[in-house]
Amino acid sequence: MTDTIWTGVVAITDARYAMLARLAGQWLAEERPEPILIGDNSGYEDKAIYVVVNGEGLACYCGRTAPSRMLPRGAAATRLHQHVSRTRSKKEAWVEYWVIPLSSATPDHVVSELERTVAARLGIPLVHRARVPRRRA
Repeated sequence: MTDTIWTGVVAITDARYAMLARLAGQWLAEERPEPILIGDNSGYEDKAIYVVVNGEGLACYCGRTAPSRMLPRGAAATRLHQHVSRTRSKKEAWVEYWVIPLSSATPDHVVSELERTVAARLGIPLVHRARVPRRRA
């Protein structure tokens, strides 16, 4: 089995982050226009979109959080910890991340759609989603 190579296409700049944050519209909790080192806490958001940056400074992964319970630290930091503790290639390649914190009232379908939109704007494919077949009635 080969490890994933976490290449990216674009760098996240302050202007690019602001554009991505605006996509959240009414659901944006606050702007956090600074990169956060992998392993550091991002704040205390419940729901969020996060963009991971590799060692070349390029956005290489886009994900979302939508935990079913409150966490002792930010949901993005918790989710990223899960990623890097389970996958060697992520631990080795992922350097920092940017967070778009969302209101805890943001519907799950909005979080999912925003994740797809942010990934598309950055040219990051959403190949990381496992598709579960629906059960027939």
